[in-house]
Amino acid sequence: MKFRYKSLLFLFLAFVMAGVFTGCSDDDENGPNGGKPMISYVRVTRPEASDSLVTKAGQGSMIAIVGQNLKDARQIWFNDQQGTLSPTFITNTSIITRVPTNIPTDITNQMKIVFANGDSLVHDFTVDISEPVITGMLSEYVNTGGTATILGNYFYKPLKVTFTGGVEGEVVSVSDDAQRVEVKVPEGAEPGPITVTTNFGETVSDFWFRDNRNIIASFDIPLATGVWHGPNYIKADDPAISNINGKFIRINRELGAWAWFEMYVGEASGDIAKETKNVPAAALANPSEYVLKFEINTLAPLTGAEIKMYMGANMPGERGTFSYTWKPNVDTKGNWETVSIPFDEFYKANKEFAYNPNGYGVSFHFSGPLAVNANFAIDNMRVVPKAE
Repeated sequence: MKFRYKSLLFLFLAFVMAGVFTGCSDDDENGPNGGKPMISYVRVTRPEASDSLVTKAGQGSMIAIVGQNLKDARQIWFNDQQGTLSPTFITNTSIITRVPTNIPTDITNQMKIVFANGDSLVHDFTVDISEPVITGMLSEYVNTGGTATILGNYFYKPLKVTFTGGVEGEVVSVSDDAQRVEVKVPEGAEPGPITVTTNFGETVSDFWFRDNRNIIASFDIPLATGVWHGPNYIKADDPAISNINGKFIRINRELGAWAWFEMYVGEASGDIAKETKNVPAAALANPSEYVLKFEINTLAPLTGAEIKMYMGANMPGERGTFSYTWKPNVDTKGNWETVSIPFDEFYKANKEFAYNPNGYGVSFHFSGPLAVNANFAIDNMRVVPKAE
């Protein structure tokens, strides 16, 4: 019995060892993981960050895929976009490649490697595509039914533009570089931020469409007392320039060198101050956080001109001594565009006048060393927070 028991035990151990050695032999022959491709991890390729493992990467990023049995890789896909493989950057244990810059339409958040034998390996990996970035509008004032141009980046189709008021505009076009969107302004669009939404996120603008905050010169209020110049140049419409928000200043004249031409001048005690009082106290306390904005429409290049912009308590006595000098290089070719001037520069040039809730005098006049064909319109002067 002892002999039989020992014999059976010996046969059992021999069978187990044979299986172990056979398994080891097969693994040695086929390689790690039984010869099947596998991905251990993905890392960035920058030497200073080579130990940084990643599960996502941005468009165009270079990555290293580390694993086993990868040498027969023939294709690589991120979502539904094919990446590029170079034999030089493929070994049995790694693949170096670049995330495609093209935008996927079918987002699976997976990477797929296709091998020479037709087999494929799928690995969870996210292409980090930027949400829209909104930097501004060509003109912040556009009439209903008109086409507004939004500037920024990452405007990837399909996208939608929503205006304050909850109405969506019809997207007319998106530039090939995804940095410009043209949208038809819908009925019901109200003053306020706009929102751009893509498959990769949603962004609300820092600036306002039809910004009606802190208007210091609308050209819509009656001007009678304390006004030196302005009413003769204020128009409700013009054969060559259509309005975008009521009345506007309209200038059309040839000016010689050093011509002193006054287009909007009024005292702090007069009607102009009814709107200049809208300069917020916060803008004087923190001028670097604000901008002076207005819309302009030129029918001739407004180049070489110097427009003196005075604001303060003593317009008659100070405007000839100091003011902010705007030297425009503007040619809008008959379209309205938004101009933005750093308010801290404007405020410093005007000797940092004290806050007055009753308003200020102004003098906007031409005076410069060059002759200029001044053929333009201006509207909606305002002091508003700077967009971040």
